[in-house]
Parts: sequence; C-alpha cells; structure tokens
Amino acid sequence: MTPLNFFITRKQPFPWRKKGLLFEPGSDGFSHGSHPCAIQIEGDLYVVAFTRRDERQRSHIFLSNAIVSDGRVELLGTPKLALWPGDPCHFDCDGVISVCFVKHSGTIYLYYVGWQNLPEGLWICDTGRAKLDEGEFTLTREFPGPVLGRDKNNPLFAAATAFHVSGDLWQTWYNSGIRWEKTAQGWKHHYGIHYAHSHNGVDWICHPGMCLPFADEYEYAFGRPSVIYREDTYFMWYAHRATQTIDTYRIGFASSADGRQWERNDPLAGIDVSSTGWDSEMICYPCVFEHRGRIYMLYNGNGYGKTGFGLAVMEETL
Repeated sequence: MTPLNFFITRKQPFPWRKKGLLFEPGSDGFSHGSHPCAIQIEGDLYVVAFTRRDERQRSHIFLSNAIVSDGRVELLGTPKLALWPGDPCHFDCDGVISVCFVKHSGTIYLYYVGWQNLPEGLWICDTGRAKLDEGEFTLTREFPGPVLGRDKNNPLFAAATAFHVSGDLWQTWYNSGIRWEKTAQGWKHHYGIHYAHSHNGVDWICHPGMCLPFADEYEYAFGRPSVIYREDTYFMWYAHRATQTIDTYRIGFASSADGRQWERNDPLAGIDVSSTGWDSEMICYPCVFEHRGRIYMLYNGNGYGKTGFGLAVMEETL
C-alpha cells in the first residue's frame, strides 16, 4: 500500500476511485440508506450498519452482512432492522443514526446518535452506545441515556462519529453544537468537530474548542468525521458545508500528529461529486476503513442518503 503521508508530502489528492452504489432504497416502507459504517467479524466477513427512515422520517438502524475483498464490498441477504427509536422523552425517542463500530476486548459496540425533535424545527442529537451480537445479528442498547451528550461543555448537543482506541485510551471526534441562528427561512444550525478522550468509552473528558475552524463566513457545519491512524498520523475525512455558491455537503480532509491539532487540506480529499447520477449533487458522511492492505470509503450522495450509499476504494500509485 502506498504510504498515506506520500500524498500529503507531495500535496497530491488521495486517489479514490468510485465503485458505484452498494445499497439503493427500495419500496419496503423505509427511505434512505445513510451513515454506513463497517466492522470486521472474521476474515473477509463484515457487518455493515446503516440508517433508514420510516414514513414519519424517524431514523432506524439496519444491519447487513458483507464480504470485503480485493477492492469490492458485497452486501449479503436482506438488511435486518436492529435498532429503533427509544421510549418517549428519551434522548433517542425520534430516531437513531448509526455512526461508528468499535471492537474492544472481544466486544463490538455500535455508537449511534439519538435524535430528539424540538419545536420550530430545532433538534438535539446526543451519543448512545449499543452492543452487537454477531451471532443473533442484534443490537442492544447498553444504557437508556447517552454516553456523550449535553453538559457544561456541550450546551446544545454532542454527536460522536469517529473513534480510535489504543490500550485504555479511547479518543473520539464529535460534532458539538455551537449556536442556532434565526433566519428568514427558519432556524439554522452551526456545529463543528470537537475532541474528547476516555478510559472506558463511556465517561468522556471533553476538550474545548473546534478541531477544525470554519473556512470562512459561509461555512457552518461539519458532518460525520471518520478517522484512521497509521504511519504515526491521524487521517480524517469529513463532510462540510457550505461555500458562497454551494450549500450542499462536500468531503474534506485533515491530518494530525496527536489527534488534537489538525491541519486542514480539503484539496487533498480526493473525492468529489459526480457529473451525473446518485452522488452528483452532494457527497457526505464518509466511513473510511482498512482491510488486507486496501483502504475503503463508504459514503452517501444526494439527499443526505436518500439515494443510498456507495463505495470508493483508494488506488495503488507506486
């Protein structure tokens, strides 16, 4: 595999090649196929979790087995509904969104975002954790409340989507709400990527300040960062919006030596919208992972996953 720092040193975009749609929503009563994430079970067998919406636009989490091999991902069988909205008034009562699997000490956890609607189109989204039973193919909430959520450092919400675990050090990069702005079109959210660490994945110490500053006065949100660690470097791909002329998500890139101080370099991201088709209007919510010397990206396109999710694979260049 070409060292990833090769592309940073030479200021060369990462060579992602799009492989097309993996999942396209059908007519089974659920729309969308957003926020895909994957975890290896054994060999080339993976479990992929992703999020679908019911007729009331409430998000539910589905599971699918998958084979990952030689730059391809193949979903197997019919996806299974595995986690649904929580009880009334709970942090996840209006929806659950899949964000990141973590395997630790023989247990596979799925971190998910719980959604709660507020009046006037406002909302809250905090972070919960569920356990995966790969034999029964089920997800079980570990706690009735969030493991990372609103507190003295995060007054609006805390939605964790990227994790790295080394020994007893757990790290997460999460979206924390900064402010809501009342506009002529309604309330507009502003949120950015923040950092926290833990020694058990449940009790977190949050560090103040955004990991990445907004690019300018037009940018107002980052979506679903995904982080991998190799070559003594943290590599992050993330969704971000907007610019003066484009309001939809694009995928950007940043790197870091310590996971806290990041150098943003979006031109190196290596992936953009297509000229036509399911990802021609936006690309967002990347999930980057490695398998047998290849690097894969699951990602969403138009409509925040309304068209489903697809695959990109990093090509060899040396």
